[in-house]
Amino acid sequence: MTNRSGIEAMQGPPQTRPLPVGDGAAIVILALFIFFVISVPKFDLAGVIALAAFPLLLTTASGIALMPILKRLVIASPFILFMAAGNLALDRAPALIVAGMAITGGMISASVIVLKTVVTLVTLLSLMAVMPFHHFGLALRSLRVPEPFVTQLLLVYRYSFLLSEEAAMMQKARDLRSFGGRGKGVLVTARLIGSLLIRTTARAERIYMAMSARGFHAALDSRPAMPLKPGDLVAIAGATALFALVRHLF
Repeated sequence: MTNRSGIEAMQGPPQTRPLPVGDGAAIVILALFIFFVISVPKFDLAGVIALAAFPLLLTTASGIALMPILKRLVIASPFILFMAAGNLALDRAPALIVAGMAITGGMISASVIVLKTVVTLVTLLSLMAVMPFHHFGLALRSLRVPEPFVTQLLLVYRYSFLLSEEAAMMQKARDLRSFGGRGKGVLVTARLIGSLLIRTTARAERIYMAMSARGFHAALDSRPAMPLKPGDLVAIAGATALFALVRHLF
């Protein structure tokens, strides 16, 4: 059976949803969008909502399956809520009154943190859904990202399912040998993580030796990096101006 990652499941046939700009320009625009989202002040709820229109437009126009994205947001939601929870306790001063209920500054700033994280994650997942991951690597090369980093990123993505399979097998073996809650303590879990690290390192060495025997020399793709085209530069400049305009208006 062939395992497919979550990003591949979201993508579907990549040729049915081509990007209007080059892959390198798309990554630059994504980085600029994340920068503008992060730059929104902690009490500016309207500014984050206004910037949320861009990932909404991207997901709607590209026809991306929303359920895989929602599942990943649900998985990340405990971490998002944990980051925002501190603001509720640190800032209890009333900021405004709505229908007789006091809204504290912590509530507003916590909402901004949650919205910022959701907006950036949805934008990133949406881009990954319409861009095959090997195109992502080529785009990084076109942006002059060091080749060892690009190669490492592609290899991690390619063989990540092996790590998940190995972890699932170890967890299943532990569950079969555990009775009445025994064998599931912190110390046992720590030993399993260490064993997983050793197995992963050994598997990585075997994979590297097999690749070297087949002529691998520090790069997975020998094609030259394609520089950004004039149309891509115009798209980046237009996106920057549009993001800046929205930030200024809100």
